[in-house]
Amino acid sequence: MSRGGAGTGYVALVRRRVSGPAGLLRANPAMAAIAVGTTISMMGQGVISPILPRFARDLGIEATAIGMVVGAFGLARLFVNVPAGVAAERFGRTALMSSGLAVIALGNVMAGLSDSVPELIVWRIVAGAGSAAFMTGAMGYIADISTPANRGRLMSVQQGSLLLGVDIGPMIGGAVSDHWGLSAPFFLAGGLAAAAAVWTAFRLPNRPVRTGPRGEGGLPAAPQVRDRSMAEAFTVLKDPTFLLVGLFTFTVFLTRSGSRTTLLPLLTDERFGMSGTQLGLLFSVIATVNFALVAVAGWLSDRFGRKVAMVPGMLLAGAALWMFAWAPSVGAIFAGGVVIGIGQGIAGPSPAAAIADLAPRGRAAAAMALYRTFGDLGMVAGPPLLGLIAERFTLSDGLIANAAFAGLVALLLAFGARETRRARRAA
Repeated sequence: MSRGGAGTGYVALVRRRVSGPAGLLRANPAMAAIAVGTTISMMGQGVISPILPRFARDLGIEATAIGMVVGAFGLARLFVNVPAGVAAERFGRTALMSSGLAVIALGNVMAGLSDSVPELIVWRIVAGAGSAAFMTGAMGYIADISTPANRGRLMSVQQGSLLLGVDIGPMIGGAVSDHWGLSAPFFLAGGLAAAAAVWTAFRLPNRPVRTGPRGEGGLPAAPQVRDRSMAEAFTVLKDPTFLLVGLFTFTVFLTRSGSRTTLLPLLTDERFGMSGTQLGLLFSVIATVNFALVAVAGWLSDRFGRKVAMVPGMLLAGAALWMFAWAPSVGAIFAGGVVIGIGQGIAGPSPAAAIADLAPRGRAAAAMALYRTFGDLGMVAGPPLLGLIAERFTLSDGLIANAAFAGLVALLLAFGARETRRARRAA
């Protein structure tokens, strides 16, 4: 009898393990709606990623200025993140997400119509502002519906949705640019963002935070909720662990926008003459490897802690940058793509989960907005900074500088930050 009970228990355990993300989505229909909207939206961003530096170069600018074009997207997010966090607390997550996606659609279409660098930068800023609104609302929503026990896995579903879109998009964008020109991917990206806006508006119930003093009709007294929300959220800036996780995120985005999105397309074109289709395939390989690991990364983060995933992930990303810098062939470039995909996949959901662990109760969207600001600082600083190094020295030198910084940040996190997952479990 006990043997049968043990067998039944084992089968149940196996089924729970196998269900993985699918089981989480069945139990969290709101998470499923967010995941679909994120996939569609990020497919549009993936469509643009392999061709943006070449589109900018065709306007007659050098590596540093190309970096400014790439970084303009993050510049808008840098200034919009915190106001978006306030808006999410005031008006609800879904309203912010849908409006943000509509703004992304406008920015992408108009960027494709640009015929000068200043015009392109303006519309990249517009698209970046929309991205800040969407992502702040989405991450705040996930923080609301998650618990410390499943937060890493739910964040991994969001990360996987993002990567699925980024995985599909570059191959499409590269092929579209080869057949219809470098402007065409921007129009496709605009259409995808518009579709995601409609999906989110109709499929995801709005979720305003109902905390704080009550006004007429039982609703929160908005000014007090807003002020208290940001005041409480800003207290996390006194926490060294929050700052180190923010530095980690800064480095992730600096690497993504500076090395992967700006320097790598220029290096592969200069050294090997890779086509848009080939470059799109490389970006898709990176995203595919990353996507394949997100479920494991979420489980690893929830089971063993956030740092266990973040530190080796950053070290692998740094190693991949060295591989890109010294690659003697296209095959070596693709090998580096696999390594960076593994590193980013392992680290994937852990930084956001750590910030959600540290966030004051009921203030997740505001804390996430502060956290995302670190990433967007990296997105803004990476392209022009690494572009300047590449201009003064070589493209390989820019990648090597990025790799050295990534190694330093991994060591600071390993020895300077506490483990937030254990701290929350003990509490």
